[in-house]
Amino acid sequence: MKKLSYRNILKMVVKLSSMSMAALFFMSGVSPTINTYAATASDVLPGGGVSVALGECATKTAVGFEVEEVIDSQEEVALRLKANAKEEYDRLLDNIAIAETKDFLYVREDASTDSEYLGKIYNDCVGEILESKDGWYLIKSGNVTGYVKADNCITGSKAKKKAEEVGYELACVNVPTLYVRSEADKDADVLCIVKNGEEYLVKDKKDGWLYVETASGDGWMSEEYADINWQFSYAESKEEEEKRLAEESLEKGKELVEYALQFVGNPYVWGGTSLTKGCDCSGFTMSLYKHFGVNISHASDAQRYAGVAVDGIENAQPGDIIIYSGHVAIYMGDNQIVHAANSRLGIVVSGIDFMTMLGIRRIF
Repeated sequence: MKKLSYRNILKMVVKLSSMSMAALFFMSGVSPTINTYAATASDVLPGGGVSVALGECATKTAVGFEVEEVIDSQEEVALRLKANAKEEYDRLLDNIAIAETKDFLYVREDASTDSEYLGKIYNDCVGEILESKDGWYLIKSGNVTGYVKADNCITGSKAKKKAEEVGYELACVNVPTLYVRSEADKDADVLCIVKNGEEYLVKDKKDGWLYVETASGDGWMSEEYADINWQFSYAESKEEEEKRLAEESLEKGKELVEYALQFVGNPYVWGGTSLTKGCDCSGFTMSLYKHFGVNISHASDAQRYAGVAVDGIENAQPGDIIIYSGHVAIYMGDNQIVHAANSRLGIVVSGIDFMTMLGIRRIF
């Protein structure tokens, strides 16, 4: 008897709803494994490690609409996503531009260096050419659409070849659950279970298997049950850059505070810059920032103008310099500072109201 596909079985279900799914599977010779998400290694199908998970539906009689809804929607969605991804990738390759620059190119509102910039595209980042105008390309790259100088872009066949170097592959799981194994073998130990729609970086391929990076470690998944999507790095909009820099600034400030706290209890020495043997207030802040590769003046008066001003303590963040009359400190957050207070106290943690605050400067 000819083996029926899931889709043919489901069509039979609609026409013959009075028959049980078990009887249909028996007639077709198909014996699928239907598990909940908490599958064990012994439940896996030998073909590649697929486990069809129906959740609550698995506890009900597997007939009619319930099974058709899960499997049919899974197949249709996967096919549409795969077709759309392939179409988008082919279109990109036909019109690809790859930035070739030491640092970055401005993506501008118009084809002019006097035009407002909308974002930045960095070396080896990719854009889709929408039109060409007077030595400029109008490109769409990530969330930025604007003009870049054509002379600083690789295009055509050279760009298509370059795309293989600058791009990377992601494997998108296209079945409800899939086992990732320790080796490229269906009988190898199960490393973890991944779910439909999740994407994993492909690091290698072998005999129909993909070597992917997961939170549980690197392992092998069957290529049959994953769609491969090529990914590239794209331009960064002004807003995205501002958000990224703000996050990096906050993280660096927290690191600086953590570093500073290890010196609490060490002595205050007028004119000193040693975090261990002794320093004054501005020597303390100067030496902390020097550790993180930033040079600021030793003079407290000069530090009043370092970096950029922060408007109000409510906008301060860890790592900012708090300015007092003749004194400076590092803001920790929660209205606390760490500073080289004086010869009696040494390096200590205090409240923000240690003295009357005159200003706040952000260095990172």
